[in-house]
Amino acid sequence: MGTLRQIELSDEMLVERASLGDERALGTLFHRHARYVAGVAFRLLGRDAEVDDVVQDTFLAAGQHLASLRSASAVRPWLARIAAREACRRINSRSRLRRFFEGVRVTSAPHSEPNSLHPVSELAHALDQLPAELRIPWVLHHVEGETLPAVASLARVSLATIKRRIAEADVRLGRRER
Repeated sequence: MGTLRQIELSDEMLVERASLGDERALGTLFHRHARYVAGVAFRLLGRDAEVDDVVQDTFLAAGQHLASLRSASAVRPWLARIAAREACRRINSRSRLRRFFEGVRVTSAPHSEPNSLHPVSELAHALDQLPAELRIPWVLHHVEGETLPAVASLARVSLATIKRRIAEADVRLGRRER
């Protein structure tokens, strides 16, 4: 009964309780937001076993740094920022990245033409060539649909920097598609 009651609590109340050491409140936050964090991690990393690790590391970091959360009502974007930082760390540590567009093959209709995946594969390859500082903002903005101010906040850089990075990624991707 206590768990059901906590599920009905707002994120603000759960953050407050979790920051005071209430493990059930942190668990409820995990159950409420883990799927979203996994989606962000998946789209940044691609179909990869590291997604589960990013989700775990995100919530471990969140549990340790709840005091740094300025507004408990912004827990979801805060978790996305942590997940993006974890994903960036992992992207930078490996030589090649299996792109998130590989997931399109898994979810595409079984009767689709093999050639219909060619543009997706080309884009995936082009994205793989971008450095993480360009790739992550591009994916967050163009795939996740995040606003430019939200992407700037997630990346902890200025709005002008995010605009430059996304524009640079657009230019590089445009050159590769020709």
